[in-house]
Amino acid sequence: MLFQSRTSKIVKVVDACVDHRRMTSSSPRLLRWRIAAVVGVLATVSAMVPGMGAPAAEAASQKKISAWLPYWDQARGYQSFVDNAHLYAEVSPFWYEMASATSIVPYPNAEDPVVISGVKSRGVRLIPTITNNFDSARVTTMLSSALNRTAHVTALVNLVTLKGYDGIDVDYENMAAADRDRYTAFITQLATALHGVGKTLTVAVHPKTSEPGNWSGPQAHDYAALGKAVDRLRVMAYDYHWSTSGAGPVAPLSWVNDVARFAASQVAPEKVQLGMALYGYDWVGTAGEGVTFDTVMARMRQYGATRQWSVNDAAPWFSYTAGGKKHTVWYEDAQSIAAKLPIVDRHGLGGAVFWRLGGEDPRVWSQVGGDVLWIQDAGGSPAEDVPSSDEDAPAPSAPASLVARGRAGAVALRWKASTTATGTAAGYEIYVSRSGDGDYTKIASTAGTTFLLTGLPRRTTYEFQVKAYDEAGNVSAASNVASATTRK
Repeated sequence: MLFQSRTSKIVKVVDACVDHRRMTSSSPRLLRWRIAAVVGVLATVSAMVPGMGAPAAEAASQKKISAWLPYWDQARGYQSFVDNAHLYAEVSPFWYEMASATSIVPYPNAEDPVVISGVKSRGVRLIPTITNNFDSARVTTMLSSALNRTAHVTALVNLVTLKGYDGIDVDYENMAAADRDRYTAFITQLATALHGVGKTLTVAVHPKTSEPGNWSGPQAHDYAALGKAVDRLRVMAYDYHWSTSGAGPVAPLSWVNDVARFAASQVAPEKVQLGMALYGYDWVGTAGEGVTFDTVMARMRQYGATRQWSVNDAAPWFSYTAGGKKHTVWYEDAQSIAAKLPIVDRHGLGGAVFWRLGGEDPRVWSQVGGDVLWIQDAGGSPAEDVPSSDEDAPAPSAPASLVARGRAGAVALRWKASTTATGTAAGYEIYVSRSGDGDYTKIASTAGTTFLLTGLPRRTTYEFQVKAYDEAGNVSAASNVASATTRK
């Protein structure tokens, strides 16, 4: 969620609309999360995700998602919501800016009656977002005295009650580290006041993997203390690389897992929503332009670029040359999102929240809905659907005699075929762990009994398991564990 300023700063809004660093920085039968089915890749491509666990289970089947709706792309974002409204628990339109303790200024397109009535009529909670537009000074001023804090609490509670909202989402970012305790006091006071009138408080926080954090923004957010007060803590696990960094994945998988793990260690996990990116950046050197998925696809076509897949990061990227300058584009799509969704269940989190609606890969919502499991080819397009499981049919036998052989930057796998009540298995799912702690992530699917993973780091040890599935989508128990180390 990238939070921008008013009309005089529209250029900044467009450039920053996906720059979140500055504002922040199984079901065993079908591997199904109510908000995620895990994406695999065919044997022609390696899509390995190191160090992550297999999807956990069914409690998540009751979870639903949240998302931020940007005012500058509100028509497209709202249509995306309408198309998938059954998936949502709440929506947060990006509508307000805190100008001072007592002044709350609506952004353009804020308080749109079509959005308000449309969200409410679909039984989804409406929790608008208020931001400080990256301005730490105005937050410091508001926090500087108990009088100012109380005035701001009053202004927010009045806004929520007068407009009939279900609550407020506070997204004050790029704050001074010295404001940490005062910000906690403010949020605690606001939560008490909102709860007193039956309203909800969600708070967006910068990502981090330890306290206090590696720069002032996350240092100002005390996860444990904030988590005691709020209804939901929205951890914005993206912008690992951002608009002024070098090119790289926006949300590398192992880092997202680390962020989620840490948040769950500090806050009651059911209160944590894992923020997921739906955008990317187009870099020339260290100058990155925020781009939505549809823009990414248009540039890929325009310049004849080829989609690449980062094995370790579970993220797509490509490069092209324009005007004599080399561009590198990293972005998020359905395949990368599906690789991250199981993290929510792995750490028992309360759900996922997406930045942002409008221009995203529409296939994301098929993953979130969890009705089918997409097996994807190198280009990321759906290749087949695994049908819903037949709960009455016995699962296939577990694959046997799994063997893994390390090669130069690759691992070759082979195993014995599984059997079903009617013959042999329809296919196999491949799982990997690099942590050695039994945490496995599904990385691919194949119809055969051999698989070659390529493009792996050299001199790295991995552990593998394989599961079989039948035509109905029933999944077997796991095979034996086989380990291999890639050669130099």
